[in-house]
Amino acid sequence: MWELDDIVKAVKGTVMRAEARSFSGISTDSRAMHDGDLFVPLKGPSFDGHLFISEALKKQGAGALCERGRQETCTAPGTIILVDDGTEALLDLARFRRRQLRGKCLAITGSNGKTTTKELLVRMMETSFSVIFNEKNFNNQIGVSKTICAVTSRPDYLIFELGSNHRGEIRTLAALVEPDVSLITNINASHLEGLGDLDGVLAEKVSLFEMTREQGPLFINVDDPCLSPCASAFSTTHTVFTYGLQKGGDFELSVERDAGLSGFDIILSLRGNKVTRRTRLLGRHNLYNILAASALAFTQGVAAKAIGDAVAGFAPYTGRFRSMASSRGFTVIDDTYNANPASMHWALSTLQALPCTGKRIAILGEMKELGEKEGDYHRELGRFLKESALSLILLLGDEMRVVFDEVSNGRAKFFERKEDLIEYALRGTGPEDIVLVKGSRALKMDEIVEALA
Repeated sequence: MWELDDIVKAVKGTVMRAEARSFSGISTDSRAMHDGDLFVPLKGPSFDGHLFISEALKKQGAGALCERGRQETCTAPGTIILVDDGTEALLDLARFRRRQLRGKCLAITGSNGKTTTKELLVRMMETSFSVIFNEKNFNNQIGVSKTICAVTSRPDYLIFELGSNHRGEIRTLAALVEPDVSLITNINASHLEGLGDLDGVLAEKVSLFEMTREQGPLFINVDDPCLSPCASAFSTTHTVFTYGLQKGGDFELSVERDAGLSGFDIILSLRGNKVTRRTRLLGRHNLYNILAASALAFTQGVAAKAIGDAVAGFAPYTGRFRSMASSRGFTVIDDTYNANPASMHWALSTLQALPCTGKRIAILGEMKELGEKEGDYHRELGRFLKESALSLILLLGDEMRVVFDEVSNGRAKFFERKEDLIEYALRGTGPEDIVLVKGSRALKMDEIVEALA
């Protein structure tokens, strides 16, 4: 329950009209109002929530925030609180609620693997504790704020995945969630339009460590050349735990057997505790996600057996290197959630390593948000593909023309239209083939997966 006086104080607002004095929840979607909700209108490049204030109030809403100067949109009955900025007010409400919660906050960021690591960690922690977390990839200021505002219980742990596509966003989110424990998965070229270069990505992500409470545990991937120096850099201000597959660390993972499309048989080394399990996740990059989540959960008191059981029971999510059998007899690997140079390299390397009696085929969309070096990254991808053993490479998106020119060996085909690519793929794919589909979200590569299924 939210009280009017608390809300006004939190958002530094002014009461324009007071009818209801308490609210059951906070909503930013006028289509999904619950009885007694307070509506928070958000604005973006192509939408303005103020246009829906009256609709929200009519749908059982008890009140709404409204930016000063927009009072003409508040025609329906209900409490109205005037604020300077709706989005900032939502953050203010989340800060207010966060400080009411006594649960320990575990925060995760990184260029790749954030969501998988978070979801694995949640499964592990839920075996011993009450947990709330931001679902799916709701990892920006709006998604994290809404998650916090929706908490009605008193959880033992709050687990947050934090994302960023511009400078300062991680610092803002960290100030909001107040992390007690932090983990950075890796540092790679991603969101360079907003972060500039690899150094900019590193500085943005490492700000999570800087914002973690003093002496709080930090988990550092020592196999990552950008992150490895953090082990010594933060050794006097925080409690540092390291993990790795290559260089070793406080926590380690080894592969007992590569089971191809069925996953891996792995051994987790958790400070003297050996855990052997089968994971259904594919790709070496996912082994890091498993190890990271396991290390963090173990230090928080989750039993080694529970960690192993969570690993064994975890299935890949749609769009994150999930394999499926097509009705036409071939295998489709859906890795369409997004793409950057590192994740593209990992996906293609995994495809080449999978046992296959047919053809290995890659259907690839261009990579977005790479800034001034976008062409360079696509040329590098083209050189990698030229040296690969893939049977067929189908390319979509303007930047993939560069990739096509680099490959130049007859195995690559460029398409301007998605429909033409799908038609060609269906003709050229047969039983026992493995088809990887990957590209940036803007290209909606999942539509290709649906067509091939």
